[in-house]
Amino acid sequence: MKIKLLALAASALLTISVASNANQAETQAEIAATGTPQAGASTGPVNPFDANYWMAAFNAPAEQPSISGEMTFNAARPTSWMQWINPATHQSMHMQFLNPASYTQFMQLQFYMEFTKPENMMAWMNPASFQVMMDPQTMTHWMNPASYMHGADPAMYTETMNPANYMVYLNPATYAAIMGSSTCDQNNPNKTLAWFGYRC
Repeated sequence: MKIKLLALAASALLTISVASNANQAETQAEIAATGTPQAGASTGPVNPFDANYWMAAFNAPAEQPSISGEMTFNAARPTSWMQWINPATHQSMHMQFLNPASYTQFMQLQFYMEFTKPENMMAWMNPASFQVMMDPQTMTHWMNPASYMHGADPAMYTETMNPANYMVYLNPATYAAIMGSSTCDQNNPNKTLAWFGYRC
């Protein structure tokens, strides 16, 4: 009797799972055809009994973020923090911060000078800066168990394991640019503030 009840319960759950067609992940071919990158887990109703909800997040990101010494994360602006919460950009932010080559931005003076700008401080008082957080679709996304499964995806850590991403720290030119000791034309419109002078 017990086995019959378990079989009946398993069939009912399987039927509900198939019928709901929950959280079907887009294939790379569909992404290429539609031109829209995969944003991760679906924001549909949560069904913890559906294996698709738990496994759909095991897909490589559709696009890899570009890594350079330039500031790509401005901690003084709420919009940069909202990129972590936004389902469309969350996985890209993870990939960026799991690449050690991106950490040189935190060694630059301009990263810290952003905290002295009044417009950045005023942005924290503007409710419009937090619209992504208040979006019901965003909240629904983070209530989905599959939204967290990318943390267990080995593909997320390939940049961390790549020795080439550590070579920037062995290059003396990296520190010369950060310190501002490299030669830089003062009239260059691309110059940025460094610890001792400017960098180009």
